[in-house]
Amino acid sequence: MSLSNVLFVLVIFQLLFLSLFLFTHQNGKKISNKVLGFFFLAICLNLLDVFMLQVGVYNLHPAFAGLGSCLPLLFGPLLYFYTRSIVYKFFSFNLKSFFHFLPFVFFFSGTAFYSLSQSTKMQEKVLNDLSEHHLPVAISVVSALIFLQFFFYAISSLRLVSAYKKATGQLFSNPVNIDVSWLNSTIIFFILIVIISAANVLSAQTALAKYYLIAFNLVVFALFVFVIQVMMKALRQPGFFSFAEKEEFSEHLAMATKGNLSSAEKSEREYTVQAAVRLMQNEKPYLDAELTLDQLAAKMNIKPRALSQAINDGLQQNFFDFINRYRIQEAASLLTNPKDEKITVLEVLYQVGFNSKSSFNTLFKKHTGLTPTEFRKKQAN
Repeated sequence: MSLSNVLFVLVIFQLLFLSLFLFTHQNGKKISNKVLGFFFLAICLNLLDVFMLQVGVYNLHPAFAGLGSCLPLLFGPLLYFYTRSIVYKFFSFNLKSFFHFLPFVFFFSGTAFYSLSQSTKMQEKVLNDLSEHHLPVAISVVSALIFLQFFFYAISSLRLVSAYKKATGQLFSNPVNIDVSWLNSTIIFFILIVIISAANVLSAQTALAKYYLIAFNLVVFALFVFVIQVMMKALRQPGFFSFAEKEEFSEHLAMATKGNLSSAEKSEREYTVQAAVRLMQNEKPYLDAELTLDQLAAKMNIKPRALSQAINDGLQQNFFDFINRYRIQEAASLLTNPKDEKITVLEVLYQVGFNSKSSFNTLFKKHTGLTPTEFRKKQAN
């Protein structure tokens, strides 16, 4: 067996194992587990179809060759619904959701009907063309449309992640609660994979067709590495970033979008901002790592929405930035004039309300232009 085939087998079994694991995994958010499991399974079956074509399994049953080429129509919808299941706490499928999978159903049914209705000679001809990557122009065009469909869902997923980050910035002060970089990276990775695959399929119409398998093997290897390095984090915490119902999520997205305000509303918001600043300075609630918008609003005896809008309009900040600005100021003070000269940066970050060193370093440098260690050394000079 060639190295290429060994890689195919490894990735196929890897994806199959992950799919079965997700289908049976009891921890985390079950619907997210299952949607991600189907996403992996669709990729697994698509690769299996290519592998069977390469090793000649379809020579015995040419009518079934290429049916797996319909599976990419599932990639986009599954990735999109996985994203929705992560950002919406009470996500569920409804009848409308299944309309997104109709293109796959129709295309698969049409392809199967056409293939099975052809003579054996024609089936063998199609199989031979597929094996040698001599694809008809019509197939390349259809493939391009399938890739465009994926891009539509992938971009929609990225927009949803962006909206989620914006909404959570209105609600949480803990960076962990708004960190969806792993999901963002996953979507971008598959966009790049599909771009390469699309270019590879279209190259079948040119003199570059002889490099088809080389490019495809590179894609498979990239999948192998990516699944190991990135996806396992999502598998360990599949529902960690889910926090709100759809209605609540949409409400927080709209918090800072209200138009012109009356004089009374402006005055009320200015008063709310001043009260919030006094509370920060006097009671330092930002030292609580898990402080949320609802908790701070409760301390001030106002509605969370009113507080969020006041911070947005009065300070041009969201709740996340508002709270963490005070945390960074407190950290800078401790590093400049520590009560204990032996205090470490790690101890400082925990004292001021952070529980992630990487998040603390990133925000500290954003506000001061220096890392905490660099800042301390500069103050010591």
